[in-house]
Amino acid sequence: MNLTKALLFLAAALLVAASLVGCGTQPTGQFTEKEVPFWTDDSYLAATLAVPDGKGPFPAVIIVGGSGPLDRNGDLDHRVVEASQQAGQPYLVANSTYRDIAQALSRAGFVTLRYDKRGIGNSTGAKGDFPGPSLRDLKAAVGFLRTQETVDPKRIALVGHSIGGLWVLEETAEDKDIAAVCLMATPAKPFGDVIVEQIEAMGKLAGANETAIESAVAKQRQIYEELTSGVLDPATLPEPSASQYQFIKEIMNLSGADYAKLIKCPALIVQGEKDLFTTIPEEAQLLKQAFIQGGNQNVTLVVFPDLDHVFRPAPGEPSPQLYYENRGPISPEVVTTIVDWMTKTLP
Repeated sequence: MNLTKALLFLAAALLVAASLVGCGTQPTGQFTEKEVPFWTDDSYLAATLAVPDGKGPFPAVIIVGGSGPLDRNGDLDHRVVEASQQAGQPYLVANSTYRDIAQALSRAGFVTLRYDKRGIGNSTGAKGDFPGPSLRDLKAAVGFLRTQETVDPKRIALVGHSIGGLWVLEETAEDKDIAAVCLMATPAKPFGDVIVEQIEAMGKLAGANETAIESAVAKQRQIYEELTSGVLDPATLPEPSASQYQFIKEIMNLSGADYAKLIKCPALIVQGEKDLFTTIPEEAQLLKQAFIQGGNQNVTLVVFPDLDHVFRPAPGEPSPQLYYENRGPISPEVVTTIVDWMTKTLP
């Protein structure tokens, strides 16, 4: 065999080898889910781990839920639903938002982990929306994934919805090994200001006059001042007021933008334009600006017209009543945006 033929033979062999390697790493679209536990020092967390078919290690994504009694799938805790039905009261219809995102990612070749918040579903513990416990649980979830043989520990991303985005921001600001973040309807301003914006928006939708809205806002800001000064001590109040005021005290000064300035990994911000709970477009734009101010240029913002806080269609004027109606699953466009971005960011 002369030199030319030998080189051609070698080139062909390399191409075949490369194609075989590529075939082995392409997602099959299939995955396996199993129930898994992990622990913190004060809670047992029940979770679903989804692993794609094929040879790992794979990139991985943790889904972090928003506030309220939502389970790992993004559905209302079954006990809350049952109690509401027995009392003849309406209840929020969520339709498995987190499950749909996780399973779409797993079909695309990602290991995914989604877990019941403490005190919800099969998880133990209390204060599932409080900053300290929520962050401990997320840290435990990250630690758990890093022990899995199927997971590439250098390619772990976090997806946080609403207040869950705050925990994602806080964890990523501390853990420089997080590879990417996706923030869904996550506020940028201090949470106390976000609550005031919610009061104003809800008041206007309800047809309240300016005087009534201003009075409600002034009362809320007075609560902040009294909690800060110590005039109002949540420990002296009966339940459930004690827990409610303690929660406000712990979260009112938390600012998503403060943490975003400390994060260098790629970030995706997705937002519904008709979100009643996170002011648009200001909050999403402020969050993007915070990343950039911190020196992170790898930030993508996508705003979806006519979608609300849970990324479902909100025809006409947005209304709190829509959250009690069954409007089907999360918008496929949102899921596709997240999956495509993750696939490009963590190949």
